[in-house]
Amino acid sequence: MRGLALRVKVFFLFAGAALLIVVPALLLIARAVERQAYRRANEELADAGTLLLSRWEEKGNALRDRAQLKAGDSTVTAAWTSGRLRTLRTRLRGDGTDKDVVMAVDTTYQTLVGPRLPRAVLDDAAARGPLVVVADSGAGPMRLAVNPAWRDTVRLGLVAVGQPLNAAGLKKDAARANAQLALMVGDSVLGTTFSSDSASPDTASPRLSSPDVAVQIGGIAAQPQGATERYSIGGQDYMARVYRLPSPGEPVRVALFRPIAEELRIAQGITRSLFVIGFAALLLAVLLALVVSRIVARPTQALAEASARLARGDYAAPLPRDSGDEIGQLARTFGEMRRAIAEREARLRSAQAEMIHREKLAAMGRLVAQLSHEINNPIYNIQNCLEALERRGDPSDPNREFLQLAQEELARMATLTRQLLDQSRPLSDAAQPVSLNALVQRVLTLAATEIGARGIRAETALDPTLPQVVVHPEGVQQVLANLVSNACDAMPQGGTLRLVTRSDADAVEVVVEDTGSGIAETDLPHIFEAFYTTKPGVAGIGLGLFVSEGIIRGHRGRLSVESRPGVGSRFTVRLPRETLDGSLAPAEAEREPAAAAA
Repeated sequence: MRGLALRVKVFFLFAGAALLIVVPALLLIARAVERQAYRRANEELADAGTLLLSRWEEKGNALRDRAQLKAGDSTVTAAWTSGRLRTLRTRLRGDGTDKDVVMAVDTTYQTLVGPRLPRAVLDDAAARGPLVVVADSGAGPMRLAVNPAWRDTVRLGLVAVGQPLNAAGLKKDAARANAQLALMVGDSVLGTTFSSDSASPDTASPRLSSPDVAVQIGGIAAQPQGATERYSIGGQDYMARVYRLPSPGEPVRVALFRPIAEELRIAQGITRSLFVIGFAALLLAVLLALVVSRIVARPTQALAEASARLARGDYAAPLPRDSGDEIGQLARTFGEMRRAIAEREARLRSAQAEMIHREKLAAMGRLVAQLSHEINNPIYNIQNCLEALERRGDPSDPNREFLQLAQEELARMATLTRQLLDQSRPLSDAAQPVSLNALVQRVLTLAATEIGARGIRAETALDPTLPQVVVHPEGVQQVLANLVSNACDAMPQGGTLRLVTRSDADAVEVVVEDTGSGIAETDLPHIFEAFYTTKPGVAGIGLGLFVSEGIIRGHRGRLSVESRPGVGSRFTVRLPRETLDGSLAPAEAEREPAAAAA
């Protein structure tokens, strides 16, 4: 769409949005209606199938009871014993109102009443209960229950009661007026309940009575138990589910068909409505494009210009006036983003400067350690020479004063080099779990004389739940003692020294805060450099903070400072919770060159 006018782009935007939102939504509705139709049909078929299976079991029990009742009827056994077959037939068939098929055979399986059935079928029915059989006598498929007939202790034969199977009777058991049913016994379709205007293969309609339809229904009825599928029979849509009726003998399957034509017509109507709604959406998109292009064009142009200036590093380009709408919100968001970018750039520059500073400190530490080692040996040699001259010289020689001054200066140089080597040499004590609260109390106890002499008030706020950390106690104590000493030097006329311990999810901290003279802003970036000091005269040589920062960095921690001239300074020692995990290997790896030189 490059090169198109704004109103054209907005038109395509709204038209595409309308077509991509409204049309899919309606399609989803149509699909939801269709799925709901299938779901409802499945639920109804499941309910009908559950009722059908329940009624099938009830009828089987009732059929067994009727067979037992007829076999145990005294009038039946009396007629049987006396050989009155007409009376026997009358007694077995009852008043003629029930539709059961009644049979009786003697002990030789000679048929006395009803159709003739094979001996194996009768024995199977007597042993396993009601079973489905297909009689050769033309009675059709039936469900048969057999019970032996006795006269006193004499067995007379077998009484069988058969219930004919048909689709209409099973449909009543399913209790679904709008569901059709197909009954399949063995491999053949026994019958269906489809009306003449639907899909019954038994109707006179050539379209419905074609063999293809009968084969289709038979194929559906032969599907696995519980299978639910959509089928089209006789030009109409159905959801069908197959149930196998539990019974010995011939397998009996019932396919229940639930019509879904009405629900599908609703879904099709919704689909047809999509074209009308889509056309209306296009017209609306044209109108909105004309209106929105006027509202959006001018503010977006201003935003584009501000973006171009932002890319050149200009953060002061004017933004559109806050109108309270989406464009105003966009302008506000752009302004916030611009400020965030400026702040992030400032933080990145600060982090870069800090990184350079730390690298410079590390490089300086290695260099100083090597130089100190090389300088230390000549210093000790010169000291030995001066001591020899002092022993051999004349005690009354007035130049001995210069010899003593030279020895004192060499002693200072030896002390300086020793401190530099100590900064680079691995700590002598082993790393162990340490309570920082205990270290703080120990440092304050050792510095109590100096604190009292200067009239300083010491305050503590120690966290009682502070966890222990694995550190070199001697090194951390040296850092805290150095910070406390510097704080006392910053308050020669007295003040307040405050030590605080605290922790968070990642680290523990010790804060040393004073109310002294503070540190000038120009000195803050350099206070951790070697030989840099703000103390007057020879009060300091500028190695205390340099050494302290190296110790804390060796523990993978951080020593930071905040200060305002005339207000005071706050030094924060931050140590991670798992500082050394018992070895301090990463920390000592940084010191390997200097340690080797030492």
